[in-house]
Amino acid sequence: MNTSNQVIPQSAGALTFNPDGVLFVGDSKLGAVFAFETERGQAPASLDPFLFESIDEKIAAALGVTAKSLVMNGMAVHPVTREPYLSVGVRNGDRLEPAILRVSLTGEIHPFDLSSSKVMVHQLSDVPDEDATFKSRAGTFPYPPASYFDEKARTPIRSMTIVDLKFHDGEVFVAGVSNQEFSSTLRRIVYPFTGAASETQLEIYHVAHGRYETRAPIRAMQFATLDGVDTLVAAYACSPLVTIPVSELQHGSKVRGKTIGDMGNGQPISMVAYRDGDEDKLFITNLGRGPMIVPLSGVRSAEGFTPENRPAQGPMLDQSPFMPAGPVGKQVLFVGSSLRADLFSDKFFVSLTRYADTGDLTLETLMVSPLPARLDKIWVEFDFPGVEFARKHAA
Repeated sequence: MNTSNQVIPQSAGALTFNPDGVLFVGDSKLGAVFAFETERGQAPASLDPFLFESIDEKIAAALGVTAKSLVMNGMAVHPVTREPYLSVGVRNGDRLEPAILRVSLTGEIHPFDLSSSKVMVHQLSDVPDEDATFKSRAGTFPYPPASYFDEKARTPIRSMTIVDLKFHDGEVFVAGVSNQEFSSTLRRIVYPFTGAASETQLEIYHVAHGRYETRAPIRAMQFATLDGVDTLVAAYACSPLVTIPVSELQHGSKVRGKTIGDMGNGQPISMVAYRDGDEDKLFITNLGRGPMIVPLSGVRSAEGFTPENRPAQGPMLDQSPFMPAGPVGKQVLFVGSSLRADLFSDKFFVSLTRYADTGDLTLETLMVSPLPARLDKIWVEFDFPGVEFARKHAA
């Protein structure tokens, strides 16, 4: 543990808040979690929807850089003010400099002071070596050219030390990798930081791959009470959905998660817990496919997948009739690609969305129900004169 204001993040990735407005920042490069006190502020009188176009250009202007130099890494909504906080990397030669921005509910950009003295730092143990890199998959696919796979392979494995953060029941849960035999690791850190932490190495059965896996980390996670049991719900790349009772996440343990389904090829980015009417659901965004909405009722009653009950022999890619597998909900209409998502209110998500028609990066609120989509972006029968649409859901 370190409470000195001389330690500042070397990278800014995953973000999360605790209910008191403490902002936790994952720094994979340093292998540390920072806990910044923020102004608690006042709850807004109303939570009105917003749409801030070209948010990357506005962030770039606030930082005095170009929009092309920005890499969007994380987002979390302040529990009181409901303002989104964004973490970015700013390209500076071969380095990425960290920055965090607070976005007001009127669209103003406020850089966050990463040198604040109101900070605690927890240094993670067993982080990957700085020089450790991935293997190249050149030759395994006909495209793109080998040089692209080689460039990907030069990425430091340490960059995945912290992939996702969540605050739950007084602890910061850190999903990522370590230098252990099972590199896929879930860390638990009590807050306020005392130096105490636990590490659990994770193993899962990957339905599409047809094998047990211990290396690739959790990409996105949430917590739910399933049949009275406090449970971690996790999404992995390619994209298994897994549950693990929190009580099993003990220091030094090697735990096999229960794989309840597979959403199909892709890479989950955000997992948002919300309530739709009288039903608890998960909204899971994905780099390689549209968002999935997963009712927890299906997760609660799901049986786990194993080699014995795998529905097919051989690879199970997206065109397999057995994919998606298990109670992984449904893919829903979403225009553009959500790079990050969080819950803004009981009626709206907030999404950092890239739109295909313009290339614009927009920070916006989208309806929790019936569709998290911009209907002004698509043309359908109801846009034509003379067609009536019975609207049943208020915005």
